Amino acid sequence: MPKLLPFALAAISLLLASCSRIQKDRTEDGRTIVTLWTSWAGTERAGIDSVIADYNASQDRIFVRSLNITDPQTKIMLATAGGNPPDIAIMNNQFIAPYVENNALTPLDGLCADAGITPDQFVKTFWETATYRDRVWALPLTCSVTTLHYNKKIFRELGLEGPPKTLEELERINDLITEKRPDGSIERIGHLPLEPGWWRPEWSNWFGLGSTDGADQMLYQASGWLQAANWLASYHQRFGKDQLIKLRSGFGRFTSPQNPFFTGKVAMVLQGIWMNRFIETFAPEDFEYGVAPFPASKNADIPYFAIADADLAVIPKGADHLEEAFAFIQYLSSREGLETLALAHGKMTSLKDVSPEFYDSHPHPYLQVHLDIANSGYAKARPQLAQYQNYFTDTNEAVNSILYGLVTPEEGLAQIQSRQQKALDKKQLRWSRVADSYQTLWQQQIDTNH
Repeated sequence: MPKLLPFALAAISLLLASCSRIQKDRTEDGRTIVTLWTSWAGTERAGIDSVIADYNASQDRIFVRSLNITDPQTKIMLATAGGNPPDIAIMNNQFIAPYVENNALTPLDGLCADAGITPDQFVKTFWETATYRDRVWALPLTCSVTTLHYNKKIFRELGLEGPPKTLEELERINDLITEKRPDGSIERIGHLPLEPGWWRPEWSNWFGLGSTDGADQMLYQASGWLQAANWLASYHQRFGKDQLIKLRSGFGRFTSPQNPFFTGKVAMVLQGIWMNRFIETFAPEDFEYGVAPFPASKNADIPYFAIADADLAVIPKGADHLEEAFAFIQYLSSREGLETLALAHGKMTSLKDVSPEFYDSHPHPYLQVHLDIANSGYAKARPQLAQYQNYFTDTNEAVNSILYGLVTPEEGLAQIQSRQQKALDKKQLRWSRVADSYQTLWQQQIDTNH
């Protein structure tokens, strides 16, 4: 057998690689395989699988295949950096800024324009979660806003007619509800900001001010955060640090019948629309709860505040099948696709226009309350910060320290202001160095894909 020349070997290797790629990227009937990564599990995974099945059956050009992963934000970034990203990824809105500033996403402005997708089709606060640095990076899917969930039975037993209208009234009710044992330990409490504690960095919003000015300043020493910190500190002053720690140590897992809200150990919690699913699954059959806006302080210039969260569909930078990936995202964000997904998730869609059947079929008894809040102008997403994970962890720790009395409000806020302002300054300096080149690159991508 004659020896093959080097260029012939190279040609054969290229051919084999090409054949392997075709096999990897195509189904047996020739459809392009689009990969989707998500961390959704349980009923949420079943929801996206149902939408994918409907889409795959509706046409013969694209076949979407989903993969369930843990820690998606880290793994998607690593896969993108390694040049092997999925075609589509589902992520939460707070991770858009870090991904954008690492140039790890594909701008969708041109694709949206070609498809006739415009901001006015979406609830304003949810659309805003998908934009950053004047570009569109995602389409918002299933969404939620936070509300006050309260135990109706406990309220009724105490003769309380309805939910509080101000944060100060909430604390008066808190004192009425709270019960202590003879030894001073807490049997139940009306409200505890650390339960469940998922939005600890955002409490200043209920006093009329967020943590950042949206540009280059952190606002931990402004009046809103000082008021919030004093409110947090009132908990150890009223109830005692050791008693609060002991109370929390007796709480059961969130996803269990021992959830402190279900057992009556905590009568009021900040929660999202998905909470109804957990109530249906884990709470006692006779459990009664109500939902209302979580009220702002009487000193704020807003009646209430809500945190808007959205699951977003993005196309990572370097995805192999851009056109096909966007075709599925477009279907996923259509009324048909989103309503199927939202009903499976027990959430809202990001769209302004929903069908009457969606209202009739939705299992949440307080769906309208959440829809009204989402459209009120008082629901805002968490801040878009390139150092979001650092901001989240740092502020969580500061809130804990202030609430338990480990530092004074002034000390805690001064420390976190210094750390987070330095982190923001560092990110802003980096952005100033790459902004022009990134914006030029993104515009080229938009023009190419348009």
